[in-house]
Amino acid sequence: MESALFAIREHLPDFSASERKVADYILAEGRKVLHYNVAELARQSGVSQAAVIRFCRRVGAESFSDLKLRLSHDVFRISGERSLPDLELEPDTNPASAVKGVIRTLQYGLARLETVADVNLLEKAADTLYRSRLTYAFGVGASGLVALDLYQKFIRIGLPCAFAQDTDMQITAACNLRPEDTAFIVSYSGETPGMVAVANQAHRTGATIITLTMDGANTLRGLSDIPLLIPALERVYRTGAAVSRISQLAVVDMIYTLIVSRNLEVFISAIERTMEATHRGRI
Repeated sequence: MESALFAIREHLPDFSASERKVADYILAEGRKVLHYNVAELARQSGVSQAAVIRFCRRVGAESFSDLKLRLSHDVFRISGERSLPDLELEPDTNPASAVKGVIRTLQYGLARLETVADVNLLEKAADTLYRSRLTYAFGVGASGLVALDLYQKFIRIGLPCAFAQDTDMQITAACNLRPEDTAFIVSYSGETPGMVAVANQAHRTGATIITLTMDGANTLRGLSDIPLLIPALERVYRTGAAVSRISQLAVVDMIYTLIVSRNLEVFISAIERTMEATHRGRI
């Protein structure tokens, strides 16, 4: 992805007076601009919104959201900025720009995941889950979909696993775990009340607790035996939940891959059997 700051500096001699105001403001306050919309940047720069749009095109950006995504990469490289740029949708948003914006946002999140993924902890989690008498996957809402994905993957390769969508049923199940069981708890914030209750009950039973939360201090991480992390990107309207969900699913895929690689022949046979059974009779 082309550097926004490089493109701005490269075009400095060619900017109009209004475009130069926008450039100067971005070069001075790039981190703030990540959370502006077109109107706010125009106000802060002392120019019209049309001038901001012209500026974006002058530096090779397809839209203001595209410019912010490029700028976010620059800010992260320079200062370790943790937040995701706000990608607002305007009434006249170009469909191609909207689609590309979502893709680039997800790419940004996955690139950040590489910085917090701990291979040693992932291997420890895979080993624990592989040896567990029973794995119970816990999660609600979007995180519940991630827990369900783990459940689907495990039953496909014959690993004992359970999942329930109702929060009260999850808490009830946690009460009856055994020391040789594993609770795999998914919550982006690490503060979801139902999941904290699950962790407390699982801890009481002596079961191993694996959590998948955002990076940073949170209650679930403190209760975890094996804390797995995803980037602590801001949960912004329309984009933040997608980034956290994709990152969580990626971690589940990492664990699944590590487990399957432990006994490849047996697990591949299980996958083939389930595929044959579920596809039998389909046209």
